[in-house]
Order: sequence, then C-alpha cells, then structure tokens
Amino acid sequence: MTLLQGRRVLLVEDESLVAMLAEDMLMELGCEVVVAMRLDKALAQARAGHFDAAVLDVNLGDSRSYPIADVLFERCLPFLFATGYGAEGVEAAYRAVPVLQKPYQRAPMEHLLQRLLTCEEPVRKGADPHAGLTCACQGPVPAAAPAFRADIVT
Repeated sequence: MTLLQGRRVLLVEDESLVAMLAEDMLMELGCEVVVAMRLDKALAQARAGHFDAAVLDVNLGDSRSYPIADVLFERCLPFLFATGYGAEGVEAAYRAVPVLQKPYQRAPMEHLLQRLLTCEEPVRKGADPHAGLTCACQGPVPAAAPAFRADIVT
C-alpha cells in the first residue's frame, strides 16, 4: 500500500483525452479521482468537495486555474499545477506551487503528489520557492528536510 492509496484527488484538465490519461494514471496510483473540465465546475468542487490533493492544469481554454488555486490556498489543500510550459508558465505569485511538466507522466506525478501529502512543498501564494518556506497548515518545515525545487521536475 502506498501513500496515495485511497487518496481523493481533484483533477482539473480541460482536454478530454489528456484528462482521461491523467485520471487513469491517478487511479493506477490508487487514488479516487474527481475530474472537472471547466472553471465553474472546478471552482464548485474546490469550494465544497473533500479532497486530499489537487492537480490543476494552468490553461483552461480561455481562462486560467488561478481562482481554483486561491480557493485551495484558503482551504489549506495541497495542489500542484500541470503545464507544458513548466514553472515559467505559472504567474509569479504562484511560483512556490509545485509544477508538473506536461505531458503527464506517472513517476513525476506520483513523486510530486507524495511530497504534497507529506507537506514538504511550499504552499503559500506569493512565496519565494527557494527561501526555506513553510507549509501553510503545518508550521515550519524541519531544518533537516531537503529543499524541493518544483522547477526541476521533468
């Protein structure tokens, strides 16, 4: 049994085939997955749903997933962004959030989600991703914890 087994994940992805691929990967990792393909549906899920983590595609057609990220920040729910542009494809205020480089790949997705669920990732909006960050809900990360650079995951 892995850390991801039975975890509930919100997947926000606007491309049908890509969403199905990512959903399959998450299910293979043992996750329960709720898929939202539009901003309004994703916002409703982020506000009211019960999740352990979320994966947010940055570009949702003519909108961005930042309003969803803000709701997740408020609820102290860990999440990562997914984009084909890497960390450079994320607005500066959100650069402390881990970024999964698309196309989705199982190993990097598993790695980032496990790190999110152990609260080793910086989760504060506007935080410097390289400056000894704290986990928004859990207090300071212990000094012995390795610094994680979301921008180096490929």
